This record gives sequence, C-alpha cells and structure tokens, in this order.
Amino acid sequence: MVANLAAAEAAISRGDYGQSLALLEPLAKSHPLPQAEGARIRMLMVTAWMGQGNEQKALATCRILTRCKDPELRQNAKQLLIVLEAPSLQRPANWSIRLPNLAMSATTTAARPSSARKRSLGPPPPTGLTRAPQLGFSVLVFVVLIWLTILLSGAAYVSPPQ
Repeated sequence: MVANLAAAEAAISRGDYGQSLALLEPLAKSHPLPQAEGARIRMLMVTAWMGQGNEQKALATCRILTRCKDPELRQNAKQLLIVLEAPSLQRPANWSIRLPNLAMSATTTAARPSSARKRSLGPPPPTGLTRAPQLGFSVLVFVVLIWLTILLSGAAYVSPPQ
C-alpha cells in the first residue's frame, strides 16, 4: 500500500492524474473512509480529479472529507472546498499573449504566412576575411587619444585664487 501511495503522489506531482487515479482507486476500495489512510487516499483522489478538471467528483468527495475524524485532513478538506466552490473568474483577453499557429508539415519545416515572402533586394553584400588595422589607423587613434588627454587635462586646471 505504501509503495502504491508513494507512486500515486509522484504521479500527481508530475501531472499524470490518470495514472494516479488508477493507483488510488483500488486502495480506496480496500481502505474505507473512516480510517485515516482512507481519508488520505481520497484527498489525493480529490487533487487528481481537480487536475483532470472533474470538479464535481472532487467537490462531492471533499464535502465528505470535511466530516473526517482527523483534524488536519478535515481542515485541509475545508480549505480545498472553499477553492472548489469559488466562482470561476473570466480572464480578459488582453491579459495574455496569443501566439500564431506554426503548423509543421512533411514538405516544409514551418508554415510561413503569406506576408512573410522573401523580398528580392539584389545580390547579397560582399563578405570576406577581417583584416587587422594597419599602422596608419593605429597612429591616428594614438594622436586622437593624446589630443583628447591634453584637451581634457587643461579643462580640469583651476587657477589658484589671488
């Protein structure tokens, strides 16, 4: 039982609610609700049903669990019941981003929209190996840096008061 319960909890944690319910249903038949194990099993079943979107089964079982003898499970069931009975709120459409459908087919790698046709702009620009700067460029950069140093060092000079 402990191994099946741990496997069911692991299935819930990775989002595999169908497998979790398949493991929990035989355990629920062998452990009646008044037992602590039975209540814990049904609480896991409620979580799995919520994950599958079967809120009616989850709501009915959760109402039964609010009369459980275990105070911790009873409190958890009451809190979960509040969540299940809360009204569903509609989310405005401008709160989310809609991504375009990028359908893949066997003949092309991705379907392109008709407005994304490749424009013909002539031949591609010439490319080649990158060359190192020549001596003239280095001398020019050195002169400009020296000139800026002299210019800026004179601007920082303040004459002493007389």
